[in-house]
Amino acid sequence: MGITRSVTLASIADAQEETEDVSTPDDKENESQRLLPSSDFHVLRLDLKLGASGVSNAATSLVSQLEKSSIANLIDERIGASLNHIDKLRLRVEDTSSKVLVTGDLNAGKSTFVNALLRREVMPVDQQPCTTAFCEVHDATENSGKEEVHVLKEGVNYDINDDTTFVRGTIADLEEIVSENEDTQQMIKLYLADTRAPSESLLNNGVVDISLIDAPGLNRDSLKTTALFARQEEIDVVVFVVSAENHFTLSAKEFLWNASNEKAYLFIVVNKYDQIKNKEKCRRLVLEQIKQLSPRTYEDAQDLVHFVDSATALQPYTANPAFDDLESSLRSFVLVKRSKSKLHPVSTYLQNLLSDIELLAGANAIVADAELQDARTNLDQARPVLEKMKAGREELETGLEATEEEGADSAASRTRSILTGALERVGQGKLGVDQSSVPMPSYPGILGIWDYARDVRRALLASLDSAVKLAEDEARAITSRGQAVGARGLIEGVLRITDLIGNERTRTWAAPVLGAVTIGLTAYLILELPTSIPRTVGRRVRASVTRKDGGEVFVDAHATRVSKETRKVLRLASWDLRERFRGAMEERGKEVKGAEEMEKKALRAKEWFGDVGRRTGEIRAGAGLADAA
Repeated sequence: MGITRSVTLASIADAQEETEDVSTPDDKENESQRLLPSSDFHVLRLDLKLGASGVSNAATSLVSQLEKSSIANLIDERIGASLNHIDKLRLRVEDTSSKVLVTGDLNAGKSTFVNALLRREVMPVDQQPCTTAFCEVHDATENSGKEEVHVLKEGVNYDINDDTTFVRGTIADLEEIVSENEDTQQMIKLYLADTRAPSESLLNNGVVDISLIDAPGLNRDSLKTTALFARQEEIDVVVFVVSAENHFTLSAKEFLWNASNEKAYLFIVVNKYDQIKNKEKCRRLVLEQIKQLSPRTYEDAQDLVHFVDSATALQPYTANPAFDDLESSLRSFVLVKRSKSKLHPVSTYLQNLLSDIELLAGANAIVADAELQDARTNLDQARPVLEKMKAGREELETGLEATEEEGADSAASRTRSILTGALERVGQGKLGVDQSSVPMPSYPGILGIWDYARDVRRALLASLDSAVKLAEDEARAITSRGQAVGARGLIEGVLRITDLIGNERTRTWAAPVLGAVTIGLTAYLILELPTSIPRTVGRRVRASVTRKDGGEVFVDAHATRVSKETRKVLRLASWDLRERFRGAMEERGKEVKGAEEMEKKALRAKEWFGDVGRRTGEIRAGAGLADAA
């Protein structure tokens, strides 16, 4: 079911649903992408085709894939062409003269028909069609009564009083002029004298100036056909000549379909009718085709469709009532029924154009409404999230700062605990940790006492180094737990194991330790048993790193360092989290802003297209153009 021409938003939506209901599953995907089938437009139809097949669904598929801007450009071009056409229609209405175009398929007998109307063999007639020119026949009175041929110059505006705008010729030269320029499209003006009485002559009718235009055949080539379509805007009446033997070809059907969209009423001549044996069958078939191609013409077929033989009408002293009836009807259509021949085409074209605009506006209003609803749905989803993110930003900042402080304090406290315990063990002559990189040496005897003391010192110092590493590992675990508040994978190895001697703070207590060990070695050799050497070395190591006020340089130095490094890592993680949160909030803000802009544009578009649809309907109704087409 097609979309009705009386357009409302509801009717379009209903028609679309009904169309979808009868679609096959494979078609529904394509149909969902398009609102209006091309066939529903008369003037603003976009003739889009894909591939050689040119099937309609291919064009539909192409339209569904085009961007809105591309379709808008195509529509703009069509509307621009329509405005130009309206200007020419206005000039045509204001012009008191009438132009009658005679066209049809090749070998349909167009030129013979024109000659029959003129009662003279003027137009070239040949079994091998050679007519490529538009031959426009005027009454000789328009040329001071002289019979002449004026061949118009290309690119120059014709002026009958200016010899530089055309080339003169004689009527006898017409066939030669046409045949010599077979490959070029010419515009030729013929001025002929008709001695018949005004009541019998079409050209010399005594009422208005009439010109007959003998056009090239439709299916000679696409260029000529296109040129003929373009000339329709200058034409008041189309007389279409079709052969009774061949009926309507594809070219003829295409031309008549387009012509009927503007003119509604066409004058159709079925030529060579006398040569048909089964005349009733021929008449029935032709009328059935006309009914499909031009319904208005079919309704008035008695006056507008004539079955004749033009060649017979040219024979002297031969009665031809069928052709006489045709001529009388054509004179009446052109001269008497000017509302049909001149004004009605304008009314029909404007009706079709306004109807297309109304349909297009309604369709765009539906699209705008759908976009409006989508924008509001997006806003309903995005706005609460953005507001929640804004409200939680301060809480996030506070939580991250608290995490940094807590982590740094926890790392410092744990470092102090580990190193204090390590010093206590060292003071007792034991390794600072259970698992040290250097084990406690075995006593070698009195002769190896110096080496033993040195090895004990090295083992105790190495155990303190291991204690520092253990404290750093604990701090690393604390920073890893920072992932729970959003810190991504922490930089592995930031808390690098600092070589004990390489640390500046460490060097402040390493020298006194060495001095203390050296001074006390003599006493160890004499007074202390070998088992007391580790305790003595350990006490002196511990004493050398302990200040007089009770503070521990070794513990404080490493606790401060580990705390700072922990804070640095947690701060890096917090900064990363802040940036990701800021980026997410910025993206959400852009999404909300975009949806708000879409909402405003869609609302304006919906209101604008709705107003266009209403005004178009009012214009059609006010001008009497409303139609149920």
